[in-house]
Amino acid sequence: MSSGEMTRQIPWISMGLLLILIVFTPYAMGFRPYPDFASSDSLQPQRAGLILLGLSAATIALFELLAKCCHNRTDAIGLAPFAAAFLACAVVGWRSYPYWATGVYQVDLGAFPAMDQDPKQMIPMLWMGDLWRLVVLLLYPLCYVVVPALLIATFVAFRRRRYVVAIPSGVCTGIVLIFMMGFSPHYLSWLMD
Repeated sequence: MSSGEMTRQIPWISMGLLLILIVFTPYAMGFRPYPDFASSDSLQPQRAGLILLGLSAATIALFELLAKCCHNRTDAIGLAPFAAAFLACAVVGWRSYPYWATGVYQVDLGAFPAMDQDPKQMIPMLWMGDLWRLVVLLLYPLCYVVVPALLIATFVAFRRRRYVVAIPSGVCTGIVLIFMMGFSPHYLSWLMD
């Protein structure tokens, strides 16, 4: 296999965006909650920037996946790293970044006293309305279906010695599992508030 063929099998854009999201994750997780919905928030530019980064990363990863589906004829195993990278960007960027950057995570950890943190009064719902929440809710059943399929595809790719496909698929699927199960206590109860 030539280096050009190997390069086309890896979702470079999505993986780069995912790496950026992972690097900024500790910073995003450390945000204190909004002081009050009506008061000014000195951290608003940073919150908005992180949330825009997360939403943009997920959207760009989706376009890279769709481009791979539409323009390149490939088997399901070859599509696995693109699907896994998109799902990881969606879980970390679209789902988790707003939760962290608005300070809900810190309140749920007990670092700050409980307060009203209605997602309808926070970004990104102030920007997008229920579209953001609908996508988050769709991620749950999507993960239940796609994660097992990605794990199987990763296993098959390893068995076929297609390591260029197997490694990014496995790493991104692991990131999905870690961030869907951890780093977001009480997420659904907050989201459905």
